[in-house]
Amino acid sequence: MPTFDPNDLAKWGRGVWNSAPVDRIRGFSIDTRSLAEGQLFVAIKDKRDGHEFLEIAQKDGAGGALVSNCDKNLSFPQLLSSDTVGSLQSIAYEYRKTFKGNVIGITGSCGKTSTKDMLGNFLGSDRTHCTAGNLNNHLGVPLSLLGIELNQHKFAVIEAGINGKGEMQELAHMIQPNIVVVTNIGSSHLEGLGSEQGVANEKAHLFKQHPALKKVIFPEHCLAFKEFDEFFKTSNSQCLVLRKGVPQGQCREGEVHYEFRTETNTTGNSFALRLWRDGFPVMNFSTPPLSEGMASNMALSILASLELGIEEKNLFERLPQYSPPALRGRTLSGRGCTYFVDCYNANPTSMQDSITFFKKQFSDQPKLLVLGGMEELGEKEEELHQDLGAQIQLEENDLVVLVGEKASWLGEGILASGGREDQVLALNQGNEANSIIEDFKGAVFFKGSRSLKLESLVPEWAVEKIN
Repeated sequence: MPTFDPNDLAKWGRGVWNSAPVDRIRGFSIDTRSLAEGQLFVAIKDKRDGHEFLEIAQKDGAGGALVSNCDKNLSFPQLLSSDTVGSLQSIAYEYRKTFKGNVIGITGSCGKTSTKDMLGNFLGSDRTHCTAGNLNNHLGVPLSLLGIELNQHKFAVIEAGINGKGEMQELAHMIQPNIVVVTNIGSSHLEGLGSEQGVANEKAHLFKQHPALKKVIFPEHCLAFKEFDEFFKTSNSQCLVLRKGVPQGQCREGEVHYEFRTETNTTGNSFALRLWRDGFPVMNFSTPPLSEGMASNMALSILASLELGIEEKNLFERLPQYSPPALRGRTLSGRGCTYFVDCYNANPTSMQDSITFFKKQFSDQPKLLVLGGMEELGEKEEELHQDLGAQIQLEENDLVVLVGEKASWLGEGILASGGREDQVLALNQGNEANSIIEDFKGAVFFKGSRSLKLESLVPEWAVEKIN
């Protein structure tokens, strides 16, 4: 954990200490439940006013607090500022400028966290700082930046997530990325961003007007949006577009082609990711089973690593060390059944990609899809659910369990596209599905928005599957 000079914090955060700490500050926290000794507790006014917890912060060993009004009844140091969130962000911005390594900003409608984890692994976990969990918003980004160890880390991989207009500019100002990776543009957070074009408009702010920017990497479908297409045409030396499929002849400057292949041999299926770059031999990576979306994200991570000087031999050595984080595509097994748990969150793009992968992986087994609704889709949420449902083709012995009202819209699409009524069951509460899941013999899939916590429906006997 990096430490901070209290005088720097006062200067960077435009605040004044009521009494300066004797010792250096050992990091930052906005939650007393996770506060570590010596950290600066940042009092945020949100659903609760963080100033109500100052006494707890002092008792738990905080090195001080960043406040908008001092509590004169407490004896520990308090850094007074008119805006604690703004001060935290300003401190992070100034601290980011002291880092001499490369900062990689990652954004996209889905796949940000998986791409961040892959890239952190490829760059070398001992010298790379990554966003913890999904701390990717106006509070998470400054906390992530303030976790960089200046004397240890050579790279920082920072995830940037938004759900409203104007937010990305704020995040980009703090991150000041050297490399930007955009995983995709899709129908997510439409409640705040309006449309996929609105999503693209905001995501593009991560790579606009940054003097230290070296390269922007994104998949070819992003070119359908004006901001990305114009950047590609006007900043070709700074842009790298990932195109799917084998190139017809030589790759053009600013483009990389990839192919993800599944081959069946005497021992089962094998998976390979191939990359074609202008002026380089074809690269061929053996991979674990991946969805098409995850294969694209892995290719993006490899390209970013190569841009940052990582040698091919290191990529080959480090790739087997990657495994998906909990709730993001983990395969469990027990009592003769397989459980695919990908329920950290959901939007139409990630849902379709994950279901397609699941059906392909377990094509020879009966399948049970346990699906929840998708949040923050705005005015077209019912239509988007129905459209996705229409793409879910069920086989003879497949079943679908839909949890909650929004998931029932998926069912309307499934039935409209030929699904049988006896294959689709809509439930109000997830726990109503327990007996169905436990009795089912085959492969079971779980995905829905985070608020539903569908992982709680995975049988207790299911354990990590060793491939």
